[in-house]
Amino acid sequence: MGKPNSGKGQVSAEMIILIAAVLAVALILVMQMQKTADEGSKRLRTNANSVLREINDTLGIATSKEKKDAGESCSKDAECKSGTCNLWDGKCE
Repeated sequence: MGKPNSGKGQVSAEMIILIAAVLAVALILVMQMQKTADEGSKRLRTNANSVLREINDTLGIATSKEKKDAGESCSKDAECKSGTCNLWDGKCE
């Protein structure tokens, strides 16, 4: 006669629960890392835009050309009526 097989099913169910818990924690960590990366990307873009504006202003590139309206293409703040060129998009704000 064979041995009873009473413990195997319970161990498998516990392992499935443990694996599901580990996967849930891993998923939460990945989502949190994505959120942090998105926030960092936004801050980096803002800071880079500020640095590029400072460089532009420091160079003192002010031209006597006609100033552009919001949404028109630009490469420096001095080209825009608002005095602000979004250097990432290349358009006056």
